[in-house]
Amino acid sequence: MGEGKLRKILVIRIDFLGDMVCTTPLLHALRTRWPQAEIHVLANKYNAPVLDNNNDVNKIHYYVYSKNLQKNLRPGFFNSLIERFRLIIKLRKLKFDLLIIPNGGMNKNSISFAKQLNVPDCRWHNADTEFDDRIKNHVATRTVEHEAFSGFKLLPELAKPDLDQLRLCIYPRTDLISAWRERFNGKSKPRVGFFVSNNSADRRWAWDKWQELTEKLAEAYEIIIFHSPQEIFPLSWRDGVGVQRILTPTIPDLLAAMTQLNLVVAADSAPVHFSSALQIPVVALFEPRPEKYLRWYPVGVRNIILHEGKRVNDISVQSVFSAVKELLSGNHFNVSCPDNTQQSQQAEIADCIA
Repeated sequence: MGEGKLRKILVIRIDFLGDMVCTTPLLHALRTRWPQAEIHVLANKYNAPVLDNNNDVNKIHYYVYSKNLQKNLRPGFFNSLIERFRLIIKLRKLKFDLLIIPNGGMNKNSISFAKQLNVPDCRWHNADTEFDDRIKNHVATRTVEHEAFSGFKLLPELAKPDLDQLRLCIYPRTDLISAWRERFNGKSKPRVGFFVSNNSADRRWAWDKWQELTEKLAEAYEIIIFHSPQEIFPLSWRDGVGVQRILTPTIPDLLAAMTQLNLVVAADSAPVHFSSALQIPVVALFEPRPEKYLRWYPVGVRNIILHEGKRVNDISVQSVFSAVKELLSGNHFNVSCPDNTQQSQQAEIADCIA
């Protein structure tokens, strides 16, 4: 694509928070390669806050769902029809030169919508190039790479970064950082954030394990427990000295509050990627599936990845406790996943199946 012809770029990412964070290296690479181009992102109301204050993005547009109406900015079926039509017309008028859907797997909603925008150069993964961990043949035969690399595969014009150069980017609001610093009211011990909520049953760690870990760490560390509004704590849960439960009202609040942490413990979910972007060491709890922990691992930050047994809940409290102590002692400097070659991946997958 010629330098003089590229004026406007549209990147579509309408899935989850962590996925959007993993797209930020691509957005930065696009800005570096084509500094004069307008870079637009089609996001949703849930994942768009990840791009707040990101100078690599000129404009954010909000996707309108035709079925999952609760995900739209304005509720209601009639509103969805009108807003979706308006969005298509608006994006067509912008006359984008290049459209990218950087998902490693094929996002059918994104692709279907993109085909209505009349962009001359559209790029997304197809059935031959995508990676879908729900398809056994993909897991058995296709190379697993970090999700942040998936968009680069569509753009030979961009130099694919080395793993040690890969950086996720988030820019929390300074006013919210100040507010959360004041709310936490000083710090006399290292502060550890537990992210106890997870929508996937396979990625949840049991309450009794969170409680035991809290009791083992609370004397030496300040424990901040982050949870979703829907989370119901068991009656047996016991708060202790140096333990706070935090419910952040918005994603920007969550990101700002996280800047006050020295370490994060979380199962495979958005906080793992938030930690990477905010340069907070992280203990990441994964299912024992290489197609998961070789694709969504933390990058650019000190981390320990744990996977034991058949599910996240099989990870022992002692393993997590030891990982926290090791990272906070400063003795662990793993900033990459295991050797990410096709041969090693297949060996790990074979071991997992066996």
